[in-house]
Amino acid sequence: MKRISSEKTYQVFIYLVVGLLVVISVFPLVYVLGLSLTSETEFLKRGNLMIFPYEPTLTGYRRVLFATDTYVKGLGVSVARVIVGTVTKMICTMILGYMVSKKDLPGNKVLMGMVLVTILYGGGTIPTFLTVSGLGLLNTFWAMILPGLVDSWSVLVFKQFFGNIPKDVLESAEIDGSSELQKFIRIVLPMSKPVLASLGLFAAVGHWNSWFDAAIYLSSKHELFPLQLILRNLLTSANLGAELAADLVGNLEETQTSTSLRMVVVVVGTVPILCVYPFLQKYFTAGVYTGAVKE
Repeated sequence: MKRISSEKTYQVFIYLVVGLLVVISVFPLVYVLGLSLTSETEFLKRGNLMIFPYEPTLTGYRRVLFATDTYVKGLGVSVARVIVGTVTKMICTMILGYMVSKKDLPGNKVLMGMVLVTILYGGGTIPTFLTVSGLGLLNTFWAMILPGLVDSWSVLVFKQFFGNIPKDVLESAEIDGSSELQKFIRIVLPMSKPVLASLGLFAAVGHWNSWFDAAIYLSSKHELFPLQLILRNLLTSANLGAELAADLVGNLEETQTSTSLRMVVVVVGTVPILCVYPFLQKYFTAGVYTGAVKE
């Protein structure tokens, strides 16, 4: 009886801890969403200490999304960057990971050493900028793609995963006359869906959230500004409400404070990438643990 009672107490404790963590994680999201739907009148009455407004309004979203075409253009650039950047990054990283997983490959140790060096030591902002400038990539879309084309950490994950693929499967393909490329496409690639999905998700989120490289490699007021850089400029603007009001098309009955507009910007920049997670969730857990334990 004492054991059963202690187990129940432990379960109650675990539920309380997990529940507290859920509240801590969800509350900021609900708080930001509530402020983004708050009008200026209600904000002045209730202040910052509110979870959800009594009279929600979409005025802030109409200002940010439909006042100008800046957001739409930025969204298009960000989507294109996520798609192109993620696909090219996964292709290059996966191929390099497959190469370093081959112990009989000439120069394998040298190649692996180069990968490890890039993990420990980065090129630095100025040398990277000079390289991008020397290649003529400034103010181009590829300035946001090529500098991060290969991720060394992902190469190591792919290497570990490929090293755990049963050799019998690959040897059977060799007996059937398959070339190295055919083995990679027909056997290795289909078996790599979990790790490819998880690392691809990391790459997509990284490209979606990135704004610093665009701020460095693109000139001011450039048409290739991604969404995150546009929203970052809005968030750091000292007079956000006035800037959006100046670009507003039509007359709106309600107005919003700069705080509410900043929360709108946060929601607008967060929701699109959150929609990707449900489609990759079934692969994510398996991909994280795949290759972690060597057979």
